[in-house]
Amino acid sequence: MYVVADASVFIWGKRPAGDLITVPAVEAELKDIRTRSLLSIFEARVESPLASFRRAAEQGAQETGDLRALSKADLDVLAKALEYRGVLATDDYALQNVALHLGLRIEPIGQPRIKRVRKHIQRCRGCGSRFEGEDCPDCGTLAPKKKRCI
Repeated sequence: MYVVADASVFIWGKRPAGDLITVPAVEAELKDIRTRSLLSIFEARVESPLASFRRAAEQGAQETGDLRALSKADLDVLAKALEYRGVLATDDYALQNVALHLGLRIEPIGQPRIKRVRKHIQRCRGCGSRFEGEDCPDCGTLAPKKKRCI
């Protein structure tokens, strides 16, 4: 079984069971000596995701409304988990939400697992209609900073 790890695996220092894989963007996030050394202690392979899986990860994040909340490292980890159809080891709730939406299994490291998948939508501050994107297609009001969940 392949387990694709985000930075929380190395920050918490908890190695999940299975063949551990991460991405270069996560490796770059590991700044201190302890977390960087855990990368080699856990014998994690570092691989870049294929572009087609990266596009699939972005599409999934767009569908749930989590794209703005995910970093490059998050999208790369998600893409690598899709590529291997592996377990995604993460504490990031937005990342867990997209992973579950895409049919991936998740393994939380130090925080509770999300209870259900949510689709984030935006509600216009001007006219109250629901929409996706940067501004309301009905009245042109800019999207609010926060999104509501349905």
